[in-house]
Amino acid sequence: MRHRRAVEELELVPPQVDAVLARMDLLAAAGDGWLNLLPGVPEDAVEEPRRTAFTALFGAVTAPVTMCTYVPGRRGSAATVGISHARGRFAARQLAEVGVPIPSGWTVRQDHARRGLVVRLPPTAELAAVLDWMLRAGKALAMVPLTGSWLARVHLPAPGQGDARSTTS
Repeated sequence: MRHRRAVEELELVPPQVDAVLARMDLLAAAGDGWLNLLPGVPEDAVEEPRRTAFTALFGAVTAPVTMCTYVPGRRGSAATVGISHARGRFAARQLAEVGVPIPSGWTVRQDHARRGLVVRLPPTAELAAVLDWMLRAGKALAMVPLTGSWLARVHLPAPGQGDARSTTS
């Protein structure tokens, strides 16, 4: 029988990141689950993307906001960070140009216009540094103004994959 994965939502307003770091630590210890970070956007900043004949033929319309995802390493695989964005090709180069380069030792696994940026983390990557980079990169790749707050949607480890109980924030 499959169990539904528990999902927690936390508001994140940097520099108050301790609750989200605790969830990332829980995911890393279990080697299961994932975390999505969605930036706060003023209500009037985002219009519904328009479909055109071009997008109907060649792919979906991409929202002008980013979503950053942390996935812990599983069974010998490395942890990853992914960022979906609407900035097109060469996000890693664009980030470097605005002072948010891919940290030394991190490896770009994918940098695609539609599928986003995926970076493989070394085992020595500190979660605080990972979260800090995700927030800075997500902000840099957003195409609309952001409020400064973020929603952390934590997909907790599946039952039996670690302690998926909530911790108090």
